Amino acid sequence: MPRRVVHFLLHVPKCAGTTVEEHFRAALGEGFLLAPRWRNPLRSVFGNRYSMAPGDPRLGSVKVITGHSMGVSLKRRFPGVEIRESVLLRDPVGYHLSLYDYRVARHRAGAGPKPPGFASWYLAQRRNPISRFILNHYYEQGVPALYRLSSQGRLAWLEERFAAFWFVGGYRRAGEMIAGISRELGVAGEAEDRNVGEASETTLDDRMRGRIVSENAVDQALWERWAGRGWKADGRNPAEPPPALPGNDRLRYLGSDIATLFWRVATR
Repeated sequence: MPRRVVHFLLHVPKCAGTTVEEHFRAALGEGFLLAPRWRNPLRSVFGNRYSMAPGDPRLGSVKVITGHSMGVSLKRRFPGVEIRESVLLRDPVGYHLSLYDYRVARHRAGAGPKPPGFASWYLAQRRNPISRFILNHYYEQGVPALYRLSSQGRLAWLEERFAAFWFVGGYRRAGEMIAGISRELGVAGEAEDRNVGEASETTLDDRMRGRIVSENAVDQALWERWAGRGWKADGRNPAEPPPALPGNDRLRYLGSDIATLFWRVATR
């Protein structure tokens, strides 16, 4: 009897995750699970956790799990099951532009406050948000644990794990990932793009773009090294050594987080 397979599709914000979610929700019905959120105000401190019992009826027929709140501890609910992990990534400039435009659009729709200009808004954003999100949400590293990892350590941690992922690629490869996994599951593989928006009205000069790349070097390295990797079976894990990122900047992350908290309050 073939071994059961469950796909864990990491939903990193602004990386085509909504397109992935909506496709498999429609294609799989009860075979799709949006990971439940651990409703604890300190979840970012402790790291994500799950209260779902191993016998939870939602787990019996599931084939794909995704969502911002999916965490690696959910694997324990699937003893003897092959877990295939996949993730889509984005470059830090594109990520910040997309997130800023999203905030502007929400304000125009009456669903949120008006953000300040991009430069002021950027001051309130944590550095390396993509790698931080994966570490904090999926790998359940609470805020104190995050400060044990330097930039070099964060990149090494993620690259070691990405090497075993079923699919890793840039967000524009969402259709390729969806089609391939859909074929494995025997369902239709053509997905409707749910992330299409108007062209960005925000323009960044070269100085601002360079600043974003420099201050988010872990995310930039992940993008440059993994956006073109694709399927695990193709064996295209990065062969070149990683860039020389700082190995002693743990306290800088703490200082940066304190500064962004200040700016979030100041720019409300």
